[in-house]
Amino acid sequence: MIDRNGHRAPIRSATAYQAKSVAVPFGNCHEPSNVKAGGKACPIRFQCAGCGFYRPDPSYLPAVEDHVRALETDREIAQAMDTDEFVVRDLTDQIAAFGQVVEVVREHLDQFPTDERHAVKEASVVLRRVRAADGIPSPTARRLSLPLTVIEPGQTR
Repeated sequence: MIDRNGHRAPIRSATAYQAKSVAVPFGNCHEPSNVKAGGKACPIRFQCAGCGFYRPDPSYLPAVEDHVRALETDREIAQAMDTDEFVVRDLTDQIAAFGQVVEVVREHLDQFPTDERHAVKEASVVLRRVRAADGIPSPTARRLSLPLTVIEPGQTR
């Protein structure tokens, strides 16, 4: 088990860890109030890469990469909307933090012997399929596009 920075995060046992953690959009969380609420009460609004309670999981790597791309899109939209600088800075910081998570997880996977790395990748694929079959939405499937009709000024519909 590693933390968001790639440091070992010791656990007493896998069973104890599972009992005191909850799945979140990009891995696992062991923040007590969030665990008690079944993963639905994150005090920092699921900015996992900035949280000391976050434990990245290799099975979520594609979701984290998708999230980075979504954040980059959000940042471009925020810039186009002429938002306050803190909005763009927050998005940039999240992109950097989640990018670091991707690097850390990949570095750790690369250190495994080939057969173990292959086994982890296969298990990750199975876990993603199980989540999809259980109807667990992708963490990046958060945007719903609404049909918009542009009306020229002065026209009514």
